[in-house]
Amino acid sequence: MKILHLCDQNWVGMANAFVDAHRRHGHESRLVTLVRCVNEFEEDICLDLPFLQGTPLHMNMKRALDRLHGHRPRAAQVETGGAPEWRPRSGLEATFFRLREEVLWKGRIERAIREHGLDDFDVYHLESGVGFYRDARFLREMKRRGKRVVAYYLGTDLRDRGVIPAIRDLSDWNLTCEWDHLALDPSLTYFFIPFDASRYEWRAPATDKLRIVHAPRNRAYKGTDLLIEAVERARREVELEFDLVEGVTHEEAVARKRRANLLVDQVGDHRATGYGMNSLEALAMGIPCLTSMVPDLAAFLGDHPFVLAKPEALADQLVELAREPAKLAERSRAGRAWVERTHGADAIVEKIYATYRERGWMDAEGRAIPGGKAS
Repeated sequence: MKILHLCDQNWVGMANAFVDAHRRHGHESRLVTLVRCVNEFEEDICLDLPFLQGTPLHMNMKRALDRLHGHRPRAAQVETGGAPEWRPRSGLEATFFRLREEVLWKGRIERAIREHGLDDFDVYHLESGVGFYRDARFLREMKRRGKRVVAYYLGTDLRDRGVIPAIRDLSDWNLTCEWDHLALDPSLTYFFIPFDASRYEWRAPATDKLRIVHAPRNRAYKGTDLLIEAVERARREVELEFDLVEGVTHEEAVARKRRANLLVDQVGDHRATGYGMNSLEALAMGIPCLTSMVPDLAAFLGDHPFVLAKPEALADQLVELAREPAKLAERSRAGRAWVERTHGADAIVEKIYATYRERGWMDAEGRAIPGGKAS
């Protein structure tokens, strides 16, 4: 098969894990990103489109639009109880998106489609449920030709932006790796994040003292302020190190994580539900992880390697860990093994292929079936 992965920015490298796994299984796969990410994950085809999240000019315009609209949310819950939907909050905002695509983006998008044959794939896998255009014109043409569309929701896309209706209307299958997304949209299929642990060398963590690393992309969601306060309180009783990693490349973030013996992913109830790529990288390197987790996710995971945070007594918890850091080291091997067993990219894409075959998209030899059964 020919499988194209598309995402706005390659924030966490998950798309790379998918593409690499597809290739190991003998399929042709490419990754298209709309703009480069500050994290500097590996790129394949990057369009470098202007006015996208992360660039200073776009962020200033986004804040101005938010103020103009009274900070109203971008996503609106639909009356039927389905997933929240993205809608322009005014004619001005609709004009901004239309002009951005027609005047600034269209030429680059259409050139990339021609130069890289992006209209010649069997499956279009949309990370975060985004396409080239918000009116889904490219995807509509691909569906007319009998191609398949899969939307994969992660991060804050459903929570803050909502689904893009034109894309959702065309999508044949909708997936998520976020536990709380299942409550927002029960029609989603849950898959674990695909991850290649072989890219990360395991090392036994230091046991001389507690060395904490915290690498939030969004402080509000990760409970960073609560953690900083707990660290300062714990330091009154014990010696520990704390490294707050922000605004650096992925390579530097990984190097700083390696010096720690505890990663704190998220603490408190801040709309995130447990763990993500940040934790998987640390566990693969032998670094135990402390995180808050909703009870139903913890029950679903069963025997997992995480140290569950106690937000109401976080400082006391850190003091206890600092007094016996060797106990954390006991979790090191188990964490790596759990990541390989639960999040192995090859096993996850094999489950996805099984669904392709059930839907009539792929034959037993892994070849695409044109015009197969739609969902």
